[in-house]
Amino acid sequence: MLYTITFWTDQNMGEFWGNVKMLLQTIQPGIMLVFALSTAGLLIGLVVRLFHKSAKDGEDHEDDYEIRRY
Repeated sequence: MLYTITFWTDQNMGEFWGNVKMLLQTIQPGIMLVFALSTAGLLIGLVVRLFHKSAKDGEDHEDDYEIRRY
């Protein structure tokens, strides 16, 4: 008795890849939203940090001058 695997037929593989395509098409907007929101959050944090650092550096220049009167 010879046992053969009948799962890997053209019809089954076509159905499998059809299901994979449907899954990817329905999941894709969610993945894109998560990626876009996380990237935007990182970018906003970077911009805020840069502006905060430049504002802090601007205040330090005022302290560089020391006035002494004798």
